[in-house]
Amino acid sequence: MNIILIAVALSLDASGVSMAIGCGTKLNFKKILSLIFSFGFFQFLLAFMGGLFGSYINNKIIIISDLAGGFIILTIGLIFFYEGFKKKEACIYRKLTLIYVAILGISVSIDALGVGFSVLHKEVLFNMFQMSIIIGIITAIFTSISLYVISYLKKIILVEKFADFIAGFILIIFGINMIL
Repeated sequence: MNIILIAVALSLDASGVSMAIGCGTKLNFKKILSLIFSFGFFQFLLAFMGGLFGSYINNKIIIISDLAGGFIILTIGLIFFYEGFKKKEACIYRKLTLIYVAILGISVSIDALGVGFSVLHKEVLFNMFQMSIIIGIITAIFTSISLYVISYLKKIILVEKFADFIAGFILIIFGINMIL
C-alpha cells in the first residue's frame, strides 16, 4: 500500500507537466504515446537505479537508517510543496522531438531517484524491480488520464499547484513516519 501512495505522489509531477504540454501543444496519438512511455519508463528506471544505488551504499559502505531515508523523503516532499508556491507557466508550447520527450521524462523523474534510494534500498532485487514497475505504471496511468482530461480543464495552473501540494504532503507524511 505504501508504494502505491508513493507512486501516486511521484506521478503527480508528471501529471502536471503532461497537462501543461497537453494544453499548449497539439498532440497526435504518437506524441501522446511517447509522453506516456517516457514518463512511465523514466519513473521506473530512476526509482530502480536509486534503489540499486541505495542498496549498494547500504551493503558496502554505510547502513542507511530509516531516519536518513525519512529525511530524504521529507526533503523531497518539502521541495514539492515549495514548488506549489512558485508561479508557473500555464501551458507549455514546444515541438516534441524524441530528445525533448526523453528530457521531459527524465526531468519529471529525478525525484524518483531519491525515493528509490531511500525507500527501496532494503528490498531484495526482485521486490525492488516490482516496486519500481508499479511506480512506472502508475505514472503512465496518471499521464494518460492527464492528457485525456486536459481538454476539459481551463485553469491548468491551479491543477498544477494542487498536484505539487498533494505530492509534497504525501511525501512529507511518509518522511515523518520513517523518521519516527
